[in-house]
Amino acid sequence: MARPTRSVATTESYESHFEHATLFEFSKVINSSLELPFILSHILLTIMGKIVSSKGMVVLSCGKTDYRVEMVKGFSQSLVGSTLTIRTIPSTAFALDNLDPRRHPWVKFFREAGAAILLPLVIAEKSIGVLAFGDRFTKNKLRAREITYLRSLANISATAIEKAHTIAEVQQVNRKLDRKVQELNTLFDLGREFSAVLDPVKLIRLLEFSLLGQVGVNRYLICLKEGPDMRVAAAKVGVQQPPGEFLSMLTGIKSPTFIDDIIVRGASDPREPLKTMELAVVVPMQLQGATRGLILLGERLSKERFSVVDLEFVSSLGNLAIISLENARLFKEALEKQRMEDELLIAREIQKGLLPGVIPPIPGFQIAAENVSSKQVGGDYYDVLALADGRHLIAIGDVSGKGTPAALLMANLQATIRALVPLDLPLGELTGRVNDLLCENTGGNKFVTFFWGTIDHSTRTLRYVNAGHNYPYVVRREGEFERLDKGGMILGILKTAAPYEEDVVHFEPGDALVLFTDGVSEAMNKAQEEYGEERLERVLQLMRSGTAREILNAIHRDVQAHTVGATQSDDITMMVVKLDDSASG
Repeated sequence: MARPTRSVATTESYESHFEHATLFEFSKVINSSLELPFILSHILLTIMGKIVSSKGMVVLSCGKTDYRVEMVKGFSQSLVGSTLTIRTIPSTAFALDNLDPRRHPWVKFFREAGAAILLPLVIAEKSIGVLAFGDRFTKNKLRAREITYLRSLANISATAIEKAHTIAEVQQVNRKLDRKVQELNTLFDLGREFSAVLDPVKLIRLLEFSLLGQVGVNRYLICLKEGPDMRVAAAKVGVQQPPGEFLSMLTGIKSPTFIDDIIVRGASDPREPLKTMELAVVVPMQLQGATRGLILLGERLSKERFSVVDLEFVSSLGNLAIISLENARLFKEALEKQRMEDELLIAREIQKGLLPGVIPPIPGFQIAAENVSSKQVGGDYYDVLALADGRHLIAIGDVSGKGTPAALLMANLQATIRALVPLDLPLGELTGRVNDLLCENTGGNKFVTFFWGTIDHSTRTLRYVNAGHNYPYVVRREGEFERLDKGGMILGILKTAAPYEEDVVHFEPGDALVLFTDGVSEAMNKAQEEYGEERLERVLQLMRSGTAREILNAIHRDVQAHTVGATQSDDITMMVVKLDDSASG
């Protein structure tokens, strides 16, 4: 009985069904994994079995025309990692013998490796790689049906490889995002710690711990800008610390830079000294675009090179630290400013308390006085005292300096005057005693310009001594001026060597005495021009017929007109004493 035979059509149908089933199973297997090595290995083993070859190689694109050997089986393992340039490659399976090396120089690489058959990996007409295989054991050439089948395998392989690459890239991005989130969380935690500290020393220490714990370095320099130079705030290097002038050469660096990449602009090259200190990277600490500090790091404890992400983290950490250091500085300045303001408030209260609240009246005379404090507390002083014998003491003074020391010296002056006046000594002798006491109390580093005198209303006279003060004016009714300049040196510099000279002024009805401090004559406008005594004299001429209060107010208004828009830099103190027009002899 004859054996039944299959028809050619039946055989081809069976083989086609078998190939489709094999392709489906192949696709299911390589797409079930996201691990590229597994996918590449299965591709090679499957195709090597199909074409009956003992050698297989996967070469994948790593650039526009650059390719890299990713895996080999049967070929030399030394080929893994090799790179070559492939500009054009046929889109179907082919034997290497069919290609001209002069048109395709890359063919030489595969021939020398022992490859005979190439199978391109293409997606959407874009080459992603090539599969290379050794000779077939059967030595048969690939038939058209086999080439079609291999192209199907290559298309499935290319899709699986591209998917694995995409997933790997997504995973890498996710890992970077996870690391960035972790770094942000770390920076957030460190930010809370930095913001809770206002001591610069503790802030630098916290920065050191952060570099050691978060970055893992064994050598570092932390530098802060002070004036034109940098100073080392913390260091862990095995050699002598560099001077500030040397570190200032690095302030032009605006982003994290490796020592070898520093651009040398001047005659001095900072790279070799930094390498001697075994430092690897410079990270600027910036505030509002200006470099306010530097972090110089040695190699990591892990011996790994600093990555871009590492340097970004150190830069963020450094900027966080410099902001906290700036906040600490501003907080310290705010405290100092508040302390000064409190001191000025105390000084103003001292000054205000020493000025007379009510001026005792002088029979037959008008008297007006005013003190206008500047923002800076000065040492201006005036006083009017009624003496036991019916006379009245008038005084005006200006203590050098400002603030609480000036106010306290003014208090000392007032106490000295009030203690000595009851002794009823000549005015010149009293002035000498006041000077000697001030010299003992101030040590000669403070001084007082001072004018005082006694008014006898019965004789209409003023006996005075001028100790270096602005010469007061006696404005006569007819308009003449007289300056009161008799006396001696200013108070508080040297012990009295020569007696202070006294002088006497007689008043006629309508005559006025005008006393003032240099806050009047030296008042500055916005152009830094002084008010001056010439302008004061013009006001006195115009207002000589007015009352004491009207004369004083006119002077004040004119000074304000001169200084409009400018800051008052000194106290303004004035006193006007005028004999009534109706006063009789």
